[in-house]
Amino acid sequence: MSKRIHRIPVALAFLFAAAIFPAAGGEAAVVDGDLVIARKDLSNIARFYPVVIEGYTMEIIAVTAPDRTIRVVFNACQACGPAGYRQSGDSVICKACGNAFKLSVLERRRGGCNPIPVGEKNRRDDGANIVVAREFLKRAKDYFSRL
Repeated sequence: MSKRIHRIPVALAFLFAAAIFPAAGGEAAVVDGDLVIARKDLSNIARFYPVVIEGYTMEIIAVTAPDRTIRVVFNACQACGPAGYRQSGDSVICKACGNAFKLSVLERRRGGCNPIPVGEKNRRDDGANIVVAREFLKRAKDYFSRL
């Protein structure tokens, strides 16, 4: 009987934690080779979307910045390569060097240890989805495979 009583608070704690700290991973569809991210899934919690192009895995980060615009970047940088980033509050932090970048600067800065922007010209927003074209991802794969 006492074992059962202890299980209930533990289960409730897990449910509470899941509600407060949603999974940072994301599910995106691949349609005709394009990466399709549902806008409804985006918030100020960075979502990480792995994509495989010709056997090479890259990852895209999508997040809503404080100004409510959608920011889309690669989970890699020119300086530290594909080490990637993790989110802490309103910033992403490079896993290799520890540099922090506010969500508000994502996709606005280039070079160094900034997450590499996808750029608005390389994606389209149809109101319901953010779509990153396969041809752009294919060119990016060639770049990232050299990092």
